[in-house]
Amino acid sequence: MHDEDVRFAVLGPVRAWRGDTELDLGQPQQRAVLAALLLRKGAHVTLDGLVDDVWGETAPATSTRLVRTYIYRLRLVLGRAGSGHIRSVGGGYVLEAGPRRCDLTRFGHLLSQGRAARTGGNPARAVGQYAEGLALWTGTALAGVPGPYADAQRTRLNELRLSAQEERLACAVALGRYDHAAAELAALVTEHPLREQLRELQMHALYGAGRQAEALSVLRETERLLRAELGVDPGPGLHAMHRRILNADPSLLPPVPAAPGAAAPLPAPARPPAAPAQAGAAASPMPVPAQLPHDLVHFTGRAGQLDELSALAGQAGRSMVVAAIGGTAGIGKTALVVHWAHRAAGNFPDGQLYVNLRGFDPTGTPVPAGTAIRGFLDALGVPAAQIPADHEAQTGLYRSLMAGRRMLVVLDNACDPEQVRPLLPGSAGSMVLVTSRSQLAGLVARDGAHSLTLDLLTPQEARDLLARRLGARRVAAEPASVGELIDLCARLPLALNITAANAAAQPAFSLAVFAAQLRQDHNRLAALDTGDVTSNARAVFSWSYRTLAPATARMFRFLGLHPGPYITVPAAASLAAVTREQARTALDELARACLLTESSPGRYTCHDLLRAYAAEQSGVHDSPAEQHRVARRTLDHYLHTAYPAARLLAPAREQLPLSPPGPGVLPETLADSQQAWYWFSTEHRVLLAALAQAETRGMAAEVCQLARPLGVFLEHRGQWHDYRAVRTSALAAARCLGDLAEQARVHRQLAHLSLLVRAYPNARSHLDLAIELYRCLDDPLGEANTRHGLALLLDRQGRYRAALDQARQALPLYRASGERRGQAGILNAIGCIHARLGNHRQALDSCRQTLELHHGLDTEDFEATSLDSLGHAHHHLGHHRQAIECYHRALDLFRRDRHVLHQADTLTRLGETHRAARDPESARDAWEQARLLFQDLQLPDAEQLRLKLLELRSSKPVRATARTTLPAHSL
Repeated sequence: MHDEDVRFAVLGPVRAWRGDTELDLGQPQQRAVLAALLLRKGAHVTLDGLVDDVWGETAPATSTRLVRTYIYRLRLVLGRAGSGHIRSVGGGYVLEAGPRRCDLTRFGHLLSQGRAARTGGNPARAVGQYAEGLALWTGTALAGVPGPYADAQRTRLNELRLSAQEERLACAVALGRYDHAAAELAALVTEHPLREQLRELQMHALYGAGRQAEALSVLRETERLLRAELGVDPGPGLHAMHRRILNADPSLLPPVPAAPGAAAPLPAPARPPAAPAQAGAAASPMPVPAQLPHDLVHFTGRAGQLDELSALAGQAGRSMVVAAIGGTAGIGKTALVVHWAHRAAGNFPDGQLYVNLRGFDPTGTPVPAGTAIRGFLDALGVPAAQIPADHEAQTGLYRSLMAGRRMLVVLDNACDPEQVRPLLPGSAGSMVLVTSRSQLAGLVARDGAHSLTLDLLTPQEARDLLARRLGARRVAAEPASVGELIDLCARLPLALNITAANAAAQPAFSLAVFAAQLRQDHNRLAALDTGDVTSNARAVFSWSYRTLAPATARMFRFLGLHPGPYITVPAAASLAAVTREQARTALDELARACLLTESSPGRYTCHDLLRAYAAEQSGVHDSPAEQHRVARRTLDHYLHTAYPAARLLAPAREQLPLSPPGPGVLPETLADSQQAWYWFSTEHRVLLAALAQAETRGMAAEVCQLARPLGVFLEHRGQWHDYRAVRTSALAAARCLGDLAEQARVHRQLAHLSLLVRAYPNARSHLDLAIELYRCLDDPLGEANTRHGLALLLDRQGRYRAALDQARQALPLYRASGERRGQAGILNAIGCIHARLGNHRQALDSCRQTLELHHGLDTEDFEATSLDSLGHAHHHLGHHRQAIECYHRALDLFRRDRHVLHQADTLTRLGETHRAARDPESARDAWEQARLLFQDLQLPDAEQLRLKLLELRSSKPVRATARTTLPAHSL
């Protein structure tokens, strides 16, 4: 290669290549020197100027010597002639780089072309130019480059990128590509919430996509955010767009016609199709979910609403029916819906789905629609491996499964129509019941929902409720006291049920006693009455609370501090620092008083009004120090249960120390991986809420600690959205703590996620940051693990020689750390890469070394991967018998650990070896097993294997297509 072939990149990490070979540009400060010269575009930079660029006012005494050293090293790497040559000029330096040798120059040229096309009335061509330019970006500009000059340039370049994104999306909106633009704008607005131009574009795109209510809500959300953050109001552009939408301005909708030869439309977000059923494959029946909460024994009244729901159900066969049941808190919306759903369940033979969306939960954390859909897919029997990572694709899969089925879907406690819409089935046959404190007018207007609003019980219905709870004779004996109780409870079902529970617990007391006490408490709390009927419930809660035994009252108060949405007996024991027997006694007493509901054996939930009241009482009776101890014990309980559970799920993962639990904490003991999986599956929503609560309280160390085991489960389950959110929270907490080791670890985990979802530029950015942090920490093991991950990334990208180079750099780092597991893993990676390059004897040597290192280590998953790689090397050397033996040993281990994808890959390679050994029957058997596994995983390999089986039957040559995938354990 010639020196003239050097080219540079700054739109991401600073990089350089000679031909196809990437050059090692050294440590961050050396890259900073190169960036300072490169961005000056051939202008002269003095030595002192470079010192200021790299260090500013914090320059060390040796800074000028260091800059000369960096220049010397860069010259060795870049060469001394042609493009990339650094010349000494008048006490400074000039970098001679051709005008087309830097991605920034190319980006600027494409940006100018896009703007010219846009100004010239050709938005379709502009979209193509913008898209081509933006594709040059591989992450944050000058990623990982230190210094004041890099900081300033990074801000400038990233602003330039954002402007290009805005302009491209404005052209897309002008072309009428509303859905695609709205999807991209949602992500950009989340990243840049204060940028009004983006929000104005978002309003236009949403309106064009037929989402008028969402478009109009953007202005309200922007006003709230700007006032809270900056104390200002939105500018005239947003208000003008709002008026145009309200007035149905026709100029908003017609798209500009595309010019001849214009660029193709914006690609829609990836939506993997459901795998078609293959001939001869047995379809497993979908389970019939039955998720309804238990029915109320004493349900009373609401005859008109029950009849109305029954009448609506009769229409479900012709169309999808949505009923929106509204009303104030405690009015009995959930009780009505659940009671009717149990009565009507027989009309929906394919099952019932239920989710509490927590739209008005005191914690302020509604359940995202994506999380609810994920739960529905689990209930419908979809294996985790078959659930796509993209939320839009998950919605499509959910609606596909619901099509043609008669199901009842209960969406309880929704906050707004936007939370509900993704959960609506897309076809006739099903009925959806939505409860909410808001009127959900948008759901009625746009989605054709039928609105039912619950009012207070009538006096007769309230009397009937008390009679069913207390007995008709007792109620008839004191009509005046019953009337007073009904008035004091404001005919609110929640308050009436609590009062009835208290009276039922003390049958010897007259109802006049309860009325007198409630009257007194009502007066005492009158100052707190806002005029809303729910405020009258405070008096009921107050009286009920004061009848509790002290230990039970203490438990009730502490439950108001728990993150929710439910609590188990062991968690309650840790919360209150009592024994489990004492906790169960207190919880059962609260359930008998209707202050808690035992939704399933040993699992308790609390109405959000009661949770708010409990937290209020804790603020009155418990000191801040005591409240902090409660929060600390709660986190300790979940931390010290989650850590062993995560070890059971992933024993080979890196283990980190955890300080002992505090006094009174009784973590749960889990015997095996099955119990660990069940515990995480039932508690992960609580863990997510606990992590959010820790963030709110500023408990950064605890956020980092809880994110580790929770992330292990979310990865195993494939909940990528939650996984990313948890890891992002951990990264912010680690930065708050100044914990570089934790930051590096989280960057590796986010890189792992990016690899899984094939976001390779993001993975590279996270890995580069992790390597720099580990170098700063002088942590060779951390750097080795990260380089192992980088080898995996490069392998996935088909850059095998670069992957081999990274793996070879990791091996001595593992050896220096004495980490045998890491050495084994990287030797196996080296073997895999040699196999890809056709160096099969080197692959054989590396894999044999790997297996020797595995002896005495509890690393069956690593050993299985090594055996698979060894079989692959034997196959290509013609050692068919040894290859078959290795593959079978690997399969045994993969099946034991339930690694379905690895099983399918190994079976594919086993079939190839059988075919090469002239045993077509065994090849057919292995490939058919692999095809069925790939089909279950919804991967395109299933179709490739179907074609291979057809070729095998026709005796045609079969081209080997099996993958040799590096293991991702190092991340």
